[in-house]
Order: sequence, then structure tokens, then C-alpha cells
Amino acid sequence: MKFWSLLILGAVTPFLFASTLSSNIALVMLLFLALLALRPSLRFLCLFPGAFLCVTLVINDRIAERLPLAEAKSVQNISGVIGSLPEAGGDLVRFIFLPDVASAAVPPKIRVYWYKNRQRVPNADSDAPQPRAGERWQLALELRPARGRVNFHGSDAERWYFTDGIGALGYVKRGNNVRLEGPGRFDLQSWRQRVLEKLTEKAAGVPGLRVLAALAIADRRGLLASDREVLAATGTGHLLAISGLHIGLAATVGFYLGRLAMLLLPLGWKQRVGLVLPWCLAWCAALSYAGLSGFGVSTQRALIMLTVATAVVLSRRTVHPLLGWLIAMAMVLLVDPFAPLRAGFWFSFGAVAVLLMLFVPRYGRMPVWRRMVLAQLGISLLMAPLGMYWFQQASLPGLLANLVAIPIISTLVVPPVLLALPLMWVPGPVAGWLLWFAGHIVHWLFLLLEHLAFLQPEVFGSTRAPGLAVTLLAMFGALLVLLPRGIPGRYAGLLMMLPMLLPAGRVAHSIESRIDFLDVGQGLAVLVSSRDYLLVYDTGPGNGRDAEAGWDMVAGTLLPMIEATGKVPDLVVVSHADLDHAGGLKSLQENFPDTDFLASLPHTRDGVRVCAAPAAWTVGNLAFKVLHPSVGLPYLGNDSSCVVSVKGSGLDFLLSGDISRVVEQRLVSNGLEHHDVMSAPHHGSLTSSSQALIDAVMPDVVLISAGSNNRFGFPREAVMRRYAEASIVALNTAQCGGLRITTGRKGDSRIESARTGRPALWRWPAAAGCP
Repeated sequence: MKFWSLLILGAVTPFLFASTLSSNIALVMLLFLALLALRPSLRFLCLFPGAFLCVTLVINDRIAERLPLAEAKSVQNISGVIGSLPEAGGDLVRFIFLPDVASAAVPPKIRVYWYKNRQRVPNADSDAPQPRAGERWQLALELRPARGRVNFHGSDAERWYFTDGIGALGYVKRGNNVRLEGPGRFDLQSWRQRVLEKLTEKAAGVPGLRVLAALAIADRRGLLASDREVLAATGTGHLLAISGLHIGLAATVGFYLGRLAMLLLPLGWKQRVGLVLPWCLAWCAALSYAGLSGFGVSTQRALIMLTVATAVVLSRRTVHPLLGWLIAMAMVLLVDPFAPLRAGFWFSFGAVAVLLMLFVPRYGRMPVWRRMVLAQLGISLLMAPLGMYWFQQASLPGLLANLVAIPIISTLVVPPVLLALPLMWVPGPVAGWLLWFAGHIVHWLFLLLEHLAFLQPEVFGSTRAPGLAVTLLAMFGALLVLLPRGIPGRYAGLLMMLPMLLPAGRVAHSIESRIDFLDVGQGLAVLVSSRDYLLVYDTGPGNGRDAEAGWDMVAGTLLPMIEATGKVPDLVVVSHADLDHAGGLKSLQENFPDTDFLASLPHTRDGVRVCAAPAAWTVGNLAFKVLHPSVGLPYLGNDSSCVVSVKGSGLDFLLSGDISRVVEQRLVSNGLEHHDVMSAPHHGSLTSSSQALIDAVMPDVVLISAGSNNRFGFPREAVMRRYAEASIVALNTAQCGGLRITTGRKGDSRIESARTGRPALWRWPAAAGCP
């Protein structure tokens, strides 16, 4: 076992570092390898540094495949294959594009966005045909580096881009966009699309069709936002991600088909293939189902684990289950060295480890219901710390929900779907009947899960991410609890799990106030917090619609940052109605119904007061004052932005929205005072940041919220030059990520940036000058 353990440790350890190995350290490790190889008794120790170096080389190669920043916005005609099921929504189609020829300027894997609205993306191809999986196209692509928004808390798109090998983001432009040829006869993605179309045809009108598509071909595009919320609250999301459970069911179907085939064989053949045939058919069935699901990462893991188990059984050797577990993990890392960056890797192997711990050392017969309860209890206990660490949530009703949902999905849903897949190509109604049955079972199951979701306590629903040490302590405590009865002190493990449930602490007493200028791309969102108060200024971009049809930055960016303060917003101010500032207003109202909302909007809105000067209020050591717009002024879009002055001990901050020079001059005429920090009006456009405003405010620091390589060219060079000539430090979220200014009780302050303070292997580095 030490052989496989050292191999696994060496493959996982590189991801614990914030950067890759320098050449000097790599040279030292090579020398260490050479010294170990001289001693036969120590040669097995070479596995750790050897695996470490190999994975480091793979990481460096992945980094080198990314589109360089110098090539941003380069437009190239690229031919390649559509490597995923296209995802259409509104005026946008998204898919993975695999270029025929990769180079330094063309990464081997590109995530393409094909907009059909010229107003949203200049020069977009508005009459583009619908692309299909597996087709070969030539596209005029504007390439941009695969960068994501980075804040001190919240989602991390760059991790996902890096782990999936997406080297660039491509935007289709008007040009020579032509379909070169259709998909090949054996193209996997094309077959998946054909199966989806056939499934849609056979199951037309079935209420659970979107779930059946997820179970049949791992197509989760049709799931509603409410579906995802219910699955998250009840801890049953794994049931729709084709992984170990589903691959195991497919293998079980194949195994019993093999046993059935044995009845048709002569006695002599039964003796020869009595063991081999069922297991081989089980593996083939699992392989087919994994291919139909697109060989996703979770299916690859499950297939590799099944392959190891099949090889062990067919070898007729006695292998300890723990050794099989280690071999399977090592094989997964060999196939996908980036697996440790995915939560599913730790969840799947953690769940199997719990089952081994529960049932391998225990002897004697146990009722089936008790085994199910014990297995689900153990998995729930161990998954809770992992869920808090990866997703900042854990499901309390998950135990009951899984005890009900797993048997239903395993016996009443997945088997009919598996049987219906080949029958869809056979004339007759049988496939439709099977899908109708499975779809209605899924529909009733989701109704039950919706009721169970109401049992989820708020403390478990979404909280701060515990640190690695707290997570490991909680997992160790869960393992203690799961030890066999009779071992003293095992319930002390529950005490070890308590720290992960502690809410985020309030702002430290040594901190007077804090400004979090969030990285939300081309938009604006700011948190102003003190020990007893939290103000949210603007909500980031979004489309302003409800949860089912809407998108915004609230769930992935604003909520994690708000929860990290340990407070609920006391006031949300929306500067004006543009969707890059007010796109998340509806979501924030749904999440914080008791919070006060203040906004400058063209029309009145329920639960939102009008933001108008000269409103003013004081909370603790912070004094707030609305400087614009005045009562009675008509709504003028950007020029009706709610401008708020925040003054406190040691730090004054001006929140300027999207005002133009006209309003800037009006503020100056009204006696605008000096502020230490100012948000750049209108993201640094040429219509704003006039010299008059700069001379009046004379900030030490100006914060700019702009999207990386945004189509408007914000902030404009002339505006940046104006700030530089006034000796004002200008910091841009596109270069630095989220920006944080903290003021101490003694009046001292410091500035931090998320790209600098949250380093990682996959992270694009901060620009020069970022704090």
C-alpha cells in the first residue's frame, strides 16, 4: 500500500502550493531522486518526488496552453470541431470548440460565445445558423484570455477554466463563419445530440423530461434554477450527476444480462465463461453509459474504479478493499492529473472510504434497512465538512432525502431510462411508456424534495467557507463518530465538527470600517461595513428577472462576500436602473426581504424608497449623505445616479455611480468636498472624471470597476492619464480583482487586492501596481 500511497501524495501535493516549482527547486528534487535511487531499500521513496515532478510538468504545460494576455482581442479564422452539446439561451449559443491546429496564439480548447444580437456585441453574426455537436466549422473568433472575476470570497471561474483545460474565450464575429462538414459517423458528441433529440421526441409532454435528459446523457442544461436549489438544499444533487451510482446501475444491468445469457450457453461454455461473461458485459454496459454521458469527469472516475474492481475479480486474487481504493485513486490521477481541483474527486472517494470503513471491519448480518441508514448517515457526516469547504453549504435534511431518493432513483427511474435508450430506435410505444413512467416518478419525487427542502436551517443553507484546518478537523471528528461501538471517546468527534458551524465573525474590533469594491466584471457592486452596519451600493450586472429566467452576480459573488462580514445588509442603495448596476436587485430583495432598499429608478418599485438628496443618516462613526439627484429632477439614466458620500474616522469615500461631467460640475458647484477614496464615475469613460471633479475631490485612491477586455475600452487612456497627472493611485478590478480598503481605529488604513491576496496555481497574476 505504501507504493500507491506515495504515488497519490506526490500527485496531489503540487496543488497545495500557490505557484509552480522554480527551476532551482526542481533541480534539487531531481538530485534527491538520484540519491534515493542509489539505495535499493529506499527506491520506493522516489515515487513521491517523481509523481510531484510529473504533475508539475503537466501543470506548467496547461499554463503554457492558455492564450497570452498580449493576444487579447485578436480576431482569427479558426477551423475546428464543436466538442460539446451547444447550449442555447436567448440571443446566445455557447459550446466548446476544439481547433484543428493549436499554437501559441490558438489554445487547444476554446469556450465559444455566439451572440446573435448586434447591439450586445459589435460585429456579431446576427444570422448565424444553429451549430450542432460534432460538426466541423470555420469561425471568425475574437479570442480573449480565460480570465474570471476574483474576489476575496465567492466563486472561482478561473479554477474551472484551468481544470477543464479551457485556454481562451472566443466570441464569434461577422466574417467567414461556415459549416465545413457534418459530424463523423462515430462522433460521440453527435450521437449524444441524436439521443437527446430522440428522447425529446419519445418523452414529449412528460413532466420530468429535463431530469430524464440529465440521467440519460448527462445533459443538465434544461434544469430550472428551482430544481438546483431543491437539490442543493436536500443534498441530492449527486443523483443527477452521472457518477458512481449510475455507472454501478448500468454495470448491474449488464451483469444480469450476462447471467441471463449464460442460460443459453452449453454446459461446457458455462464452465469456461461462468465468471468472465457477466463481469465483461457489466463493464461494457458501464462503458457504453459513460460514453453516452460524454465521458464526463465523474463518469471517468466511476469507470476507472469499476475497471479496477473488474480486474481484481477476474484475476481471482484476494485484494484488500483499501488497496483497491488506493489503486483506483492512483489510476484516476494518472488519467486526469487535475482531478484534485474538482470537488467530485474528494466527494466520490470520500464516500467510498466511508463505506469501506463502515462495512469492511464489521462482521455479522445486518438488516438491509439498517445498512442503508448507516451508510447514508456515515456519508452525510463526512460530506458535511466537504460541502461546507467547497460550496459553503451542507444539507441537514439530506439524510432523510437521500434515504428516500436513492432507492427511488435506483429502482424506479434509472433502470427504465436505461431500458428505454436502446428501445427508442425500435418501432413501438414501449420506450415512450418507460419514459412516461420514469418522468412521472421524477415529478412526484421532486414534489417531495421541495417539501423536505423547507427543513433546511438557515445556518446550514449558506455560510462562510471553513479553512482547510477546520475542514480536516471536522472530517477527523466524523471518522471518530463512525468508529464501531465500544471504542471510548468516539462521540468526542462531534465536538471536533462544531467549529465548521461557527458563523463568520463580525469585523474585528481593531477595524473601524471596511470597503469591499467587488470584481463583478462590467458593472458595479460595493460593500461598506463597520462593526455594526453594512451598506451595499449597487448589485452588479444581471438581467433583472426572476430566479427561473434570470442571471446575476448575487449568488456567486455578492452573497459570499456579504456572509463573510457576518451581517445582513442594513441598506441596499441602487444608483440607477442600468442592468450593470441594478441587475441583481430582484435577487437581493428575495434574499433579504427585511432589508431597506434605496434606489434611483425611472418608476416606483415595491419595497424600494426613492434615493434623493439631501437625505442623510449616521450610524456609529460613519456618516452617509446623498448628494445627487435632488428631489423633483426627472429620471435621466446615468445622470440620475444616486451619489453617496461616506465619511468616517480615518476614511472618506465617494460613491459616484455613472454620472457624467454635467452632474460632476453640478456637484462641484454645490461645494463637493475632498474624499480619500472615490469610485471612478461611469467605469472611467470619457464622459466622466472631469478635471473639475478631480480638483474638487482630490482623492488619494480612485477605484475603477471594469470588465477585463471590455468592449467599451473602459477605463479610457485619457482618463487614466488625468488621474496619473494628479498623482492619484488608480486601481482597476479587471487587473487586481476585488479591492479592499480597511481602516483601523487609530486612523491607519491599508489596501488589498484579491488577485494578490488569494493566489493559486490557476490564477492569472495581478498587474503591476496592484496592492
